[in-house]
Amino acid sequence: MKNNKFYLSSIVLTLVLAVLLASFQNFQQQIVVSNLAWVALAYFYLLTVVTYLITNSALPKDNKTFIYRTYSAIGIRFVFSIFPLFIYLIFSPERQLSFAVVYLFLYFFYTAFEIYFLVVNLRPDLKK
Repeated sequence: MKNNKFYLSSIVLTLVLAVLLASFQNFQQQIVVSNLAWVALAYFYLLTVVTYLITNSALPKDNKTFIYRTYSAIGIRFVFSIFPLFIYLIFSPERQLSFAVVYLFLYFFYTAFEIYFLVVNLRPDLKK
């Protein structure tokens, strides 16, 4: 049940971010947001699902396994998030600052979302 709630909420978050991105592209004609922003949105959705699965798989196990997998997921998320941005900034001829800003906002939104669901899953353990 908790996984279904996560998937539904992550889809809702992605749709809200897609609407915000589309409205930003339509209303801010002077600021050009790259079409790569849409690819980044899908990328962060998939990255969030993968790192959530890694972390969530350790919940029924002992605390040590949970901590290792949580830190691993944080590291995976950071490396797999920052590496494509560096590749874009180094090799892209345009080097649009607006894309980098949108990319970082997506990173922070999805990271906060995943942390929120992780904390919600841990709340029942506090009562024990």
